[in-house]
Order: sequence, then C-alpha cells, then structure tokens
Amino acid sequence: MATGKISKIVHLSLQSAGSADCSPSPKGYGYVQADDDESSDKVLYFEAKDVQGYSFDDLQVGQTVEYDADAKTPIAKKMKLVGEILEAPAPQISMP
Repeated sequence: MATGKISKIVHLSLQSAGSADCSPSPKGYGYVQADDDESSDKVLYFEAKDVQGYSFDDLQVGQTVEYDADAKTPIAKKMKLVGEILEAPAPQISMP
C-alpha cells in the first residue's frame, strides 16, 4: 500500500434537501497528497465509503494514511489511517 497525507476533507450533510436517503453512514470526500518520490506531486481523490478501520469523520487534514490507488485514474481506494488519532475532530455545525 502507498502512503500519503490528507490534504482536504469535505463532509456532506447526511440528508440533502429533497433526498430520501437518510442512512447513518458518513458522506463526503477528500484528497490525499502522495508521499512516494515518483508521484509526490500527485493528489488522489477518495470517498467516505473507502475509509476502513476508522470512521470518515475521524480523519483530519495532515494525517498520514495508507491506500490502494488505481494506476489509470487519480483515485485512492481502501484508505487506512496510519497511527493513532491525535485529537478529536471539530464538531460539524449545521446552520439552517
């Protein structure tokens, strides 16, 4: 598995306006900056459903993760957090 650091995380609301989906699973996506020398300028996209071993809500910008990447597209799959969560993420506030 390759490693990289999370460079951006976007949390989406659990239920969008007009959506019938009210599943309790976290929704969102993020980007990982690859660590290896060959692709250090590569930024990979991942979805909340790809996170394994931790909740998507636990991930923070700057954390190191392991991932499997598709060689043909800039998409990371099977994300795994490397090490411990250092501090709890800030709560997500929903404004009406």
